[in-house]
Amino acid sequence: MFDLRGSESAAVQGQAPSSATYAATVHRTTAPEALQQTGTITTSKGERKSEVVYVVDGTGYVKKGAEAWIKGPLADPGVANSVEDPVSELDAFVAYAKSAIVRRTGATGEGVRLQVTHDGGRLSAARERPALKRAVREVEPTLTQLREVGVTATDGQITLKSFTETWDLDAAQGYRLTSHRYTLTLLVPFQGGDITVSQEVRADNRGVFSGSVTLPSDAK
Repeated sequence: MFDLRGSESAAVQGQAPSSATYAATVHRTTAPEALQQTGTITTSKGERKSEVVYVVDGTGYVKKGAEAWIKGPLADPGVANSVEDPVSELDAFVAYAKSAIVRRTGATGEGVRLQVTHDGGRLSAARERPALKRAVREVEPTLTQLREVGVTATDGQITLKSFTETWDLDAAQGYRLTSHRYTLTLLVPFQGGDITVSQEVRADNRGVFSGSVTLPSDAK
């Protein structure tokens, strides 16, 4: 079981940011591999929308509020952006593990921390880096919204100000994943200044899930 918290904002200097937060509980099984994610999205205007996500047999199912279920492969960004699966993300970490800093944590060194950081550079270059692939994909909808309201900055003009992804593992428990988090900040040129786009997601292990994940009948 994981406790999931996330936030995203877009801010122009001198103006109140447009933002949203997300809180959810994730149940993840490994035999078979499946996920159930139940949460709520809250905007800076106080609007709230429920979100339910399932991953079963490699297919994602997403339902936001009273909207119809969206079904698709995890390769579909429209589905993948709603799925927060710390276990699968750790598996994907193998693709860029060589760029991580590894160190022991805790008073007796019983923990292991894996951390990847990146500062500076353009969004166009960041798209080519395996370590940044997921974060860039998840911020894409925000960039699309900005372009729809007149922001013309290209990928080659947008700066990746900072990115940090951190994994904490418990070595005493077979390197069990205890937490996963990442933060991302982009600077998007606009009218002589910058729009600061920030995103942060954190998942903390809350113990063993002993139940099963069953897809609702109306989602099939």
